[in-house]
Amino acid sequence: MVSRFSEFTLPGWRSAHEIDSTSHALLLKSIQKPEPESAIFIAEDENATPAGFIHLQSQTDYFNGDAHGYISDLAVEKSFEGQRVGKLLIHKAEEWAIQKGYRILTLHVFSSNTHARHLYEKRGFEEEVTKYVKILNPSRATR
Repeated sequence: MVSRFSEFTLPGWRSAHEIDSTSHALLLKSIQKPEPESAIFIAEDENATPAGFIHLQSQTDYFNGDAHGYISDLAVEKSFEGQRVGKLLIHKAEEWAIQKGYRILTLHVFSSNTHARHLYEKRGFEEEVTKYVKILNPSRATR
């Protein structure tokens, strides 16, 4: 499902290969050597077919130093889109974060990933910070 992370219009300086290979490597590492205070939950259908997953981590807030929950990765298998799998996984993340005593749950999403942004906003997430990027040497850009 890692390829779902690049199935939208990417910024010109990013490639699907770069995003997918990095995501795959980091998820594999998280499965093989889980970090303390992290979790991966997998949603399955009644036949044990994977429908989606969510990777959760603990992070520290830059401004106040409080620990909080962080959605590192969330993906839904394309054939399960529209079946509330994303909603279920976000609900599981909220339960996990509350159980840990966290006051907030955060995530990053590409600006152009409108499908994911809509899901997050529908589930009560709000924008907080916008990251800007300027390519200083266009010949070194990924694409």
